[in-house]
Amino acid sequence: MKFDDLIWYGRTLDNEGIRYFDYSSSGFAFVMKGKKAAATFLSDPEKHAETNKGVIGVFVTEGTDLTWKSMPEEPTTRIIFDRNVNDCVLFESDVEKTVTVRVVKISEDAFGCAGLKDLQIDGKIIPSAKPKYDMKIEYIGDSITCGYGIEGVWEKDTFTTTQQRADKSYAFLTAKKLNAEIQCCSWSGIGIISNYVDPETAKIPETSWLMPANWPYTDKSLSLRLGLEPEVWDESRYSPDIVVINLGTNDTSWVHGKEDRRLAYVSGLRQLIEAVHRRSPKAKICGCLGVMGQELCDSMKEALDLFHKDFPAVPVKYVKFPVQDAADGIGADWHPSAKTHQKMAEQLAGELRNW
Repeated sequence: MKFDDLIWYGRTLDNEGIRYFDYSSSGFAFVMKGKKAAATFLSDPEKHAETNKGVIGVFVTEGTDLTWKSMPEEPTTRIIFDRNVNDCVLFESDVEKTVTVRVVKISEDAFGCAGLKDLQIDGKIIPSAKPKYDMKIEYIGDSITCGYGIEGVWEKDTFTTTQQRADKSYAFLTAKKLNAEIQCCSWSGIGIISNYVDPETAKIPETSWLMPANWPYTDKSLSLRLGLEPEVWDESRYSPDIVVINLGTNDTSWVHGKEDRRLAYVSGLRQLIEAVHRRSPKAKICGCLGVMGQELCDSMKEALDLFHKDFPAVPVKYVKFPVQDAADGIGADWHPSAKTHQKMAEQLAGELRNW
């Protein structure tokens, strides 16, 4: 089996015969005719808490339809990578069937890597063209984009990766609604000038892992874990039509009403927007914020306006999400519920569809 015989989505990194797909919503798909498909995955569970291992969802449907519309809402199987080497059955049947198999990373890069080492088919893979998408979207975001805590309950559950559902996030749902190919660079707790801190006690920002220093690379975290120099992402592998930036929720914990900090956020975001444009000069750029708090919403719009003033030919858009409604449920650690993500996707898809 050659990795390139499969249909891949998201950022992937090859190392020593393993293809890693660590970011939320990344993975692969294939169509096969046969009785069984099994795979061997590598991961790093010893580097994470017992409740924070990598998780993939396996979605199996009969037939050969690889478009998002045929993908079910719930996975056929969820697999937790609790070993370094994980031998997993993806599909099995007593009789020969023609099926489409999708493997999606439904947890995030911060909690466990996912590397495909081998795929074994009892039958044969049917060569399939990549689905025809109407657009390509890249998302740069934090825990909200990762689908953090969607299946948890606020003030009841402690976060685990088994509650994480990248496939139920606004990002994935928007892509499905628009028949868009998706790529995510997202990380829980991350920000532009500071990751999440305790707003009442923090004396300095938490700057050990900020998005402007992470986004340019294919998978900086994985490279460092493997002892490799981080590989700069090659834009020719995925040239987005639209880049959606949803960052600021964690910065809010540090900004905390201080004007100098707010201005630092605006400046940092403005620089990231320009870096996005330099790398993907044909892409439209959309900033969105607000579902977990709106302190920096005007500041995000200010950063977009400042960029647009210097680059008036680049289409930019700002989308302000309403703050989540408790009536729709609240996920773990006060994160948006599945219903809130659906509402966000409706709003964002409408904005991008009419753009």
